[in-house]
Amino acid sequence: MKNKILMLALVSGIIFSCKKKEEQLSTDELKADVPQEQAAAVKECYEYTQKKDTIQANILVQGENVSGDLIYNLFEKDKNTGTITGTINGDTLKADYKFVSEGKESVRQVVFLRKNKTLLEGYGESEEKDGKMVFKSMKDLNFTSSLQLLEVPCK
Repeated sequence: MKNKILMLALVSGIIFSCKKKEEQLSTDELKADVPQEQAAAVKECYEYTQKKDTIQANILVQGENVSGDLIYNLFEKDKNTGTITGTINGDTLKADYKFVSEGKESVRQVVFLRKNKTLLEGYGESEEKDGKMVFKSMKDLNFTSSLQLLEVPCK
């Protein structure tokens, strides 16, 4: 008799445990179906202008996601016009820059340090991977360029 009671308690515990897991799973599934509240999009515009050189960045920051336009118009160099899509983590903006130069479309990785209402572009050794130019090492990027893009009112 004692064994039957013990067995019944054990079976009841297993059934209750399975039922509890099923309920928990259903609650987690419901949470996954509820759309997460989107962070408000913020438009930021930056520009570098010196003598005959101009660089413009018009970006839309929504949470950790970044997208926008980037234009390099440097004297005696080919003008690059394109778009960026990427992420921002803390003060570091990392994106793919898809651009057209001399009629050819290319993609390269860009990294900017966002500091004191400026964007400082990171430079470093690059390599081609999967059809785009990427930095070999993020930790070796140099952000000391004199090409500082200053925040400007968006047009």
